[in-house]
Amino acid sequence: MTDLNTTPDRDWTKPTLLVIAAFLLLRLAALLLSGFELSYDEAQYWAWSRHLAFGYFTKPGLIAWLIRGTTEICGDGVACVRAPAPILHAAAAWFVFLAARRLYDGRIAFWSALAYIAMPAVSLSSLLLNTDVPLMFFWCVGLHATALFLEKASLSRALYLAGTVAVGLNAKYAMIYLPASLLVYFLATADRRLFLRTGATWVALLGGLAGFLPNLIWNAQNGFVTFHHTGDNAGWEAIGFKFGKILEYLGGQAAIPGPILFVVTIVAAVFGWRSRKPSADRLMLWLSLPILIVIGVNAAFAKLHGNWAATAFPALVIFASAVLCDSRWRGLMKLSAALNGTAAVALAVAVGLVGHVPLPEKPRQMHRLLYWADYGDKLAAAARAAGVTTVVTVGRPMTSETLYELRDSGLTVRAHVAPGAAPADQFQMTIPYDPTEHGPALLVTEVDPAALGIAPDRIEPLGALETRIFTARDGRMPIYRLDR
Repeated sequence: MTDLNTTPDRDWTKPTLLVIAAFLLLRLAALLLSGFELSYDEAQYWAWSRHLAFGYFTKPGLIAWLIRGTTEICGDGVACVRAPAPILHAAAAWFVFLAARRLYDGRIAFWSALAYIAMPAVSLSSLLLNTDVPLMFFWCVGLHATALFLEKASLSRALYLAGTVAVGLNAKYAMIYLPASLLVYFLATADRRLFLRTGATWVALLGGLAGFLPNLIWNAQNGFVTFHHTGDNAGWEAIGFKFGKILEYLGGQAAIPGPILFVVTIVAAVFGWRSRKPSADRLMLWLSLPILIVIGVNAAFAKLHGNWAATAFPALVIFASAVLCDSRWRGLMKLSAALNGTAAVALAVAVGLVGHVPLPEKPRQMHRLLYWADYGDKLAAAARAAGVTTVVTVGRPMTSETLYELRDSGLTVRAHVAPGAAPADQFQMTIPYDPTEHGPALLVTEVDPAALGIAPDRIEPLGALETRIFTARDGRMPIYRLDR
């Protein structure tokens, strides 16, 4: 067997591709075999993909376009909806390898790619699709583009970086951290300030904003709903310092790459530990630590979302791998890879076994991914028995899941909007229920209809669906005939 510590630089490509391919195939197999159903966020993204646009209520539109691409190829099954997740993370790991090889060498690049593909957060995110998946892919491409641009500040390389940012912004607005961090890096690093005197640098830093234009136009046509949602989500209306949130934040961030790589990065940054290429180390730190700090401040004073700093971690794992490869502590790198790799394999196997072995009742979070198909079958039967063709749901989770489960039923799904209330999600904005226009319907909700502002004379209780979906109380979801 080849010793990975002595393999020539040119030979690191093959083992890297083999490792990435192995993880990709394992995760695709897990998705194909798994009995887990779509989460309501995933069902929402699928629903978006039926009506392609450059923006939606809470996010830009790229994830919908990705889902539309895979479902056009292999259908609307759960595995096809989720397929972009393992594929894009595998591709992201390859770009981590390319970036690290440019900045350091093939050996460090191999360990960096392995660190990325086996990160606990990536292992989970490869099996559940969310908007961080395309964001992380384009961020890793952006790291490669950055490494190339710093070698030679040509217009073609500037356009490569700008184009990557442009597309990435349509995955998630957090892509803006890349050119912003690079600008701060150029300003703060004496031997890099010369870059700011070249036009190519400003093309690289600002050109990507052109990719924001389609989503900006969509928002202008829709009352800037995504911007309002993003601002509300930051939580600054309830500002106040919370020390406990800092500890919670740090613990959550350590779990993303695994505690070893996270602690190594923090300790190395504090005590000045560097690899044999300190200039590359400096770049990786500038593309990771400021993001962690900015999001940490938000967590301390306002609202905490553990994934908001996700873009810090590709550069972080490259830096940690470089420092450990060039030190007497390289055993920690191998230990981290072994622990994270084992956990990644175990998670994929466990997900693949769902539906084939009995499941425990706890954790209850698992129930968010179960029993929706059965719910959909029973709901469709109830709607037909009631003699209606429209189903009305309450709240984004129920609307998302119902849209997906009734996709081939011939029934129309509409979202309930309280009288006089502004839309609170994409479905309330685009498919609200209007009794005068849409006629009688079947209302499915665990909420008392009176609390929804529905007059009692318009409601006829029809009992309840026997279902184990997580929103059902005691295994029952009430249904009503809703008349004009």
